[in-house]
Amino acid sequence: MKPSSELDDNVARALQAADRAKLPRPAAVLSLATGLGTLAGRLTNSGRLPFSKLDGAPQRWRDVLLHYGELEGATLWLYEDAPADAAAGEPAWSAVFPVWLAGAAGAATLIHVCAGAATAPAAAGGLRAGTLALVRDHLNLSGGTPLVGLGASRLGAQFPDQTRTHDAHLRRQAVALCAQLGLEARECVAACTLGPTLETPAERAAWATLGAQVSAQRLIEPLHAAAHAGLGVLAVAPVIAEGGEELDLAKLAARASALAPAIDDLLVQLVRAARVEAFERSREGRREA
Repeated sequence: MKPSSELDDNVARALQAADRAKLPRPAAVLSLATGLGTLAGRLTNSGRLPFSKLDGAPQRWRDVLLHYGELEGATLWLYEDAPADAAAGEPAWSAVFPVWLAGAAGAATLIHVCAGAATAPAAAGGLRAGTLALVRDHLNLSGGTPLVGLGASRLGAQFPDQTRTHDAHLRRQAVALCAQLGLEARECVAACTLGPTLETPAERAAWATLGAQVSAQRLIEPLHAAAHAGLGVLAVAPVIAEGGEELDLAKLAARASALAPAIDDLLVQLVRAARVEAFERSREGRREA
């Protein structure tokens, strides 16, 4: 048996601390880079725990709260993104440590929400502001990965398969629910960029040529971690910047805030649909038995 990595050891320690704190094991984990919105308040049997209470959690997560509870009968973990800057000496995997922790705790699904920018002008068929980009595939243009140094990890394969990272079934459910809720949504290829600078017009035009309809900063980190940990992903990138428009931070922040309630509603409906579907499968199984 190959030796474990530092990540494996830290995940094991954090999971033991979570069990001692009676943190419920999740069915899914929600990583909300655009903010928690009202979701934490919709949980029942809920609580919150700072990552600083979980031995093994990296330094950059110490001030972040892990919210937990039930939504539509499903046990969830929710958290906002940690600061982008790592503490001195922290490895690349520290940026998305909770993804591996949730996977080790039993989660099967990661839903990640982050802001997106359209790569082409709306007049040329690009995404309009307010559209929910539902990622079906991605391009890693960040120049990095959180998987650096994980050759000895037993939490996942050394060369994770990315062809099944994006959960097609969950994405189709999201498309249908967006139609019911009156939300504009489109399945997209995402250009995963580093940031924190906003993109230049030439960069967005180049990414459109490569086949990306939306760009999103720091998206590759949760995608690669989920692929390694074996979690299916639904990545949602609400478009707050249109291709070709002059970017203004105040306008982008206002658009993000305006989209928050719709995203909350979509996520609640997604969890509800998943629970109903699971019940129907269980009932059909009982009939066959």
